[in-house]
Amino acid sequence: MSHIGYDGPVMDPHMHLWDFAADVHPWLSPADFSVLPGIDKLHHDYLVGDYVADAAEQNVVASVHVEALWDPADDPVNETRWLETLPRHRGIAQRYVAACPFGTPSTERTMSAQAAFDRVVGVRQTIGWHPNPQRSWVTDQFLTRDPGWREGVERARELGLLVEFLMFPWQADQVADLARAFPDVTMVVDHAASPMERDPVALAAWQDSIAELAAADNVAIKISALGTYDPAPTDESFAFVIDTIVNAFGADRAMFASDFPVGSIQMSFNDIYGLFRRAAARYSPESRTKLFHDTAQRLYQL
Repeated sequence: MSHIGYDGPVMDPHMHLWDFAADVHPWLSPADFSVLPGIDKLHHDYLVGDYVADAAEQNVVASVHVEALWDPADDPVNETRWLETLPRHRGIAQRYVAACPFGTPSTERTMSAQAAFDRVVGVRQTIGWHPNPQRSWVTDQFLTRDPGWREGVERARELGLLVEFLMFPWQADQVADLARAFPDVTMVVDHAASPMERDPVALAAWQDSIAELAAADNVAIKISALGTYDPAPTDESFAFVIDTIVNAFGADRAMFASDFPVGSIQMSFNDIYGLFRRAAARYSPESRTKLFHDTAQRLYQL
């Protein structure tokens, strides 16, 4: 099919796979479904064949599997072991961003075990704190300032792994500080730094957070989960977020990503990439190629 704005190969740097019946992702079955509206739509297995079917029309040539918040009571390396049992098809889950909680007695052992897998290129940290406790992923607002937690960043540096963040705008100064403290560690911010509050004052604060993050040369960002944070989406509201990010980071440090299947709560795979293509049509051909393909290829060694 012909694609508006960009017709080349696509690298998807953010997708998930899971065996729902295994019951190792407690966030998929919260006690209070109002905290994560629509999460019941994800109550099914999501495997390589499912992703291939969803992405069939978008010329995806490779993807990065990002850890899917595996049960913290279990060894997070088990998620990587499970991924290694899945069929290899058309570059799907060619690289992994694995789970490895920082600041625990098992951090070094877990990270070394994850790094032993050839497909692992990074580890992700969930640091999303929100003033409303019901919307927070963590209880410690300043988790990243703990010296013990920061030892995990140092270990990632030693192993040559990038560090990825599931964060909210309130953590922008912390990630920027980490980037300055560890200038030779590539850091990646997920989901457009989560523009979750949509009033004008909050969006202006989010723009400030994007500028702060972009000021650190070793920070990159994924343009993803836009539907998750936009209660009244339009091409214009999406373009506001995309343009803010691309103008701040440039196409060398920004990339489009599906966040599937989580993104399917709001939008189909084709709708997400149709949105990206329409927004990117305003950019130069070189920038479009970087946003859809080259930046992800470089950062994740695809």
